[in-house]
Amino acid sequence: MNKILLLSCFLFYSFATLHAQITVTGTVTDENSQPVPFATVTLLAARDSQLVKGALSDQNGAYSITGLEAGEYRLSATMLGYETAYSEPFTVLPDSKSVSADLKLYPADNMLNEAVVVAKRPLFEQKADRLIMNVDNSPVAAGGTALEILQKMPGVLVIQDRVTLAGNQGVQIWIDGKPSQYADMNAVLRDMPGDQIDRIELITQPGARYDAAGGAIINIILKRNANLGFTGTAALTAGGSVYDQSEVGSDDRTYYRLNPSLSLNYRKNKWNLFGSYSYLHRTYFSVIKIERFIADEVYLQSNYDPSFWDIHHYRMGADFFATKKTTVGVLFRGFSRTGESEAFNLTNVYNQDQSQQTGSFITQNLTTNDRSNFLGNLNLKHEFDAETGHTLNVDFDYSRYDISSVSLLNIFQNTPGSPESRSSQNLNQPIDFYVGQADYVLPLDSTFKAETGIKSSFATIDNDLKFLRGQTIDPDQSNAFLYKENINAAYINLSKKLDRFDFNAGLRAEQTVVTGETMGEKVLDRNYLQWFPSVSALYHFDEHFGLQGAYSRRINRPGFQQQNPFAFFIDSLTYTQGNPQLRPEIGNNAQITLSYDNQPFIRISYGKTSDVIIENAPRLEGTRTFTTAANLAEYQRWAFELNFPIKYKKLIDGFGGNQFIYNSYDAEYLEQRYNRSKWNWLAYGQINVNLPADFKMEFGGWYMTRFLEEFFEIKALGGLNFGISKTFWDKRGRLSLSVNDILYTQNSNVRIDYADVLVNFFQRQDSRNARLTFSYRFGNTELKNARRRSTGSEDESSRVKVD
Repeated sequence: MNKILLLSCFLFYSFATLHAQITVTGTVTDENSQPVPFATVTLLAARDSQLVKGALSDQNGAYSITGLEAGEYRLSATMLGYETAYSEPFTVLPDSKSVSADLKLYPADNMLNEAVVVAKRPLFEQKADRLIMNVDNSPVAAGGTALEILQKMPGVLVIQDRVTLAGNQGVQIWIDGKPSQYADMNAVLRDMPGDQIDRIELITQPGARYDAAGGAIINIILKRNANLGFTGTAALTAGGSVYDQSEVGSDDRTYYRLNPSLSLNYRKNKWNLFGSYSYLHRTYFSVIKIERFIADEVYLQSNYDPSFWDIHHYRMGADFFATKKTTVGVLFRGFSRTGESEAFNLTNVYNQDQSQQTGSFITQNLTTNDRSNFLGNLNLKHEFDAETGHTLNVDFDYSRYDISSVSLLNIFQNTPGSPESRSSQNLNQPIDFYVGQADYVLPLDSTFKAETGIKSSFATIDNDLKFLRGQTIDPDQSNAFLYKENINAAYINLSKKLDRFDFNAGLRAEQTVVTGETMGEKVLDRNYLQWFPSVSALYHFDEHFGLQGAYSRRINRPGFQQQNPFAFFIDSLTYTQGNPQLRPEIGNNAQITLSYDNQPFIRISYGKTSDVIIENAPRLEGTRTFTTAANLAEYQRWAFELNFPIKYKKLIDGFGGNQFIYNSYDAEYLEQRYNRSKWNWLAYGQINVNLPADFKMEFGGWYMTRFLEEFFEIKALGGLNFGISKTFWDKRGRLSLSVNDILYTQNSNVRIDYADVLVNFFQRQDSRNARLTFSYRFGNTELKNARRRSTGSEDESSRVKVD
């Protein structure tokens, strides 16, 4: 760490800032092509619309802005009585000499004292380093949960409630740029109402400034209104679904959800205050049918698990703009979830050819869950020079999760009057998480930038599991596991533009200290330092085409649940068990991309991971199946990707793509060799149709052929979604109808066939549903803060030429 800090100081004092002298000129005219004198012309940063420089047009409508540096910009022109005009975003390369841009102003429909800005973001935005899905105004996403919305992200699949990227489980879930690796993020996403989400970012090749853990990052950005004055949004979603559950012996048919929400924002002078609250009540189900072939017997299980949830989400905070360069912010966020499920499992036992039934028993599992989370954040941002991006960010976080559940188990023979075996499984799991982080960005000149930072995190997880037979604790099935983890990190990242080349290289160092105790005995004690390089280069063939290559080294540390050595009951024949001897897995990933207008068109990626943690390594003990995490394999993955835009005039736009994926595992397990590989194909697409009378339709879907995941071979699955929305009341009101998984094809058919373990299982759940959402925006919805301002191309009238 000391070497990295010394290198940062050396860079800070060793380089002087050099400024390119590029000039942007043009004229401002009205709708009749007549010059508009004394119009205000501003140069804005394309990424966040912050002001860079400005000028006034002269009596002939001409303007000139000098001292322009390399970067991405857009122009705006304003004049009293006219609508604001914006240029298309444009890129200025270091070897550019001048920029020519003319802007045309049109009379305003009414004479207001404020500027009217129309924000229209496409559903998908493909950037050079990430794919962004703007879900705020999507009728398909309206009223859904975060987990349902994630399934609409190209390449992202949810299999058995687990988020994967084209079948690869090495995916991190971040919220507002912050990792939450100590919680069950799949459960958090399943509970989070989608109305809180502004956009989702998919970062496939994280650089040195990101944590080294995991693979690709899915960053969920929550809404935060930046309108001046007072503004807010109120929404209500109602939805439901109908299923025939006769195959699992139930007459349940209908399931529903209700989701009201409210968000408020007030900004004046140096203060910005914001807050939101939402409530979700939902009934839900899961059906699992299992075939187990054990010795000369076949166990056929049918499990029906209906449940309901009550979830409260809240978020509040404030930003204080102490000076023009310094902002101090505070944020509080959390949720509370209670729920109950009543699973009914029928197991019939047959002889080997299933010609004769030899037994039958029932397992009932009544589970109550209580989960809550609180996060507090204090943030300081100082802009030494906003124009060049010379900034310092400091963050302090505290987060706590309280997780508890009580499962009342009853197992008995499926014959009248048979004796019952009653037991219970009680879990109490508090989690405390502290993080401190500082990031510093230093532009050394207009083409050279250095970034450095440090981070420390401390986590304590106290796992208390009690298994009772009747009223007596079973010490063999109970445990107390105390897990502590400290990660200290530092990084440096350098980026340089040189003629047609863009270079980016970084190095991150992370020290990991982990301890684990169970019943007073230390079962885990590790302290190790690891280095994680990353590098990328982009060559611009011309202003449209580019070729990019990237490499990064990543780590995937075992989770505390995976290291807890005791078994946890799933059903009467299935347990999951941790392994305190797990080692972290190390992955090396590379990709090469052909881009068009900074959007990946063709991409080839390769990853190789050693000491792979197989999450569900199966083994038999009598008639019980245990799944245990273990370092078993070497894993290789190839992906060949073809993306393309879908656009027809102003009527249709969208996004489509294909991926051809190769997964390969090589492992020694249960005294046998597991050496399997498989190719599969993934296709996805999203089409948005803009209709008259402020109607909008969306069609989206995906399909994936049979694929391999660890010891699981999963049959083909897919999904088709539809949405339609209409805005009214001067675009303040919005009504959306969406239908998810129309064909009900998001069902998992899985087979495990290894050593003496042979299992087939099928899972389906409440994935096909309809939702109706009404939302209304109130307060000041017109005058926007420049940081959040954006316009659609249909509202722009300009011509930009970069020489």
